[in-house]
Amino acid sequence: MSASLIALAFTSCSDHDADAPHRHDGSIAFNASAPLRAVTTTNTLKDFKVWAFADSKPYMSDVTVNKQDGNWTYSPVQYWPANTELNFYSYSPAISTTTASDDTNPDIPDFVNGGRTDLLYAVNIGEKRTGASAAPVQINFRHAMSQVRFRVRPRVAAAGEQAIAVRVHALDLLGTNSVGSFNFPTSTTAIGNDVAGKWTNAHTVADAGIFSGSEMLSTDTPVELLSTGYVFAIPQTLGRSTVDGSNYSGAYARVLCEIFDRSTGVKLWPADADADASGAAYVYFPLNDSSTNAAHASWEPGKAYRYTLNVAMPANSNKIDFDVTVEEFPDFIDVETGN
Repeated sequence: MSASLIALAFTSCSDHDADAPHRHDGSIAFNASAPLRAVTTTNTLKDFKVWAFADSKPYMSDVTVNKQDGNWTYSPVQYWPANTELNFYSYSPAISTTTASDDTNPDIPDFVNGGRTDLLYAVNIGEKRTGASAAPVQINFRHAMSQVRFRVRPRVAAAGEQAIAVRVHALDLLGTNSVGSFNFPTSTTAIGNDVAGKWTNAHTVADAGIFSGSEMLSTDTPVELLSTGYVFAIPQTLGRSTVDGSNYSGAYARVLCEIFDRSTGVKLWPADADADASGAAYVYFPLNDSSTNAAHASWEPGKAYRYTLNVAMPANSNKIDFDVTVEEFPDFIDVETGN
């Protein structure tokens, strides 16, 4: 089995909200944006949490900011200090977590990934009110997670090979860490720069269901399979994919499937003795073995990875072979004829 991979970086451009009005009463207002071409965008962003620090002491603590009628609101309203800069640390969605009591380590510890949360982060360093009015704090969010998607197709038949169809019953992601701690960067995540946070202490290896159902794939076109909504993963170095007999360890994609002759519909694999109750069996695709491009052995924050899994007949399947012999003619029987 083989898997091809395309790594796609999210664009750094952002779709801004319309500029929020400047505040003349000295109150702190926010304007938020998120990258385009992503699951969460500026238009779909609904809420975020924000912490602000003045001289490394909390000034705003665990404040939830919500979008209402196109404006970002929170309560109670906070005001700009007269002669002090503020450092803001924000994340979305407004999940419950903890952060340090000062801005030397304003991190998100032990984030538990369920595969459906597009965790965003933003940092604004050295913000202050200037002049008679206060501009909104322009919060430019970035994606903290990796996005991981899977497409499946029957392996394209080479010349002289039997074309196959594949019925997929399940697709699972095996052997990846589901918990990690996120460290905010210490610089502003302004549009156009490459400031990025990082993940540490990834742990708790778990399996994740990507697809469950019944999908017949009978063309060479890859089909994305996703019924569970699981598309986000903790950025991490993937565990080395190894196999010992029937024991698989490290990072794998696992497909529960049946294989058929494409033209006749006759089932080719697995045999009943090797199948589960649905008539299917597993095939495995390593995500980090000796054939993997080193650049793809790790998932990075803010990048999307799309795997194409090419299902072929397993090596241990019963290919029809021929053992050919030709019986020799026996010795001639001499026959004499004559008058």
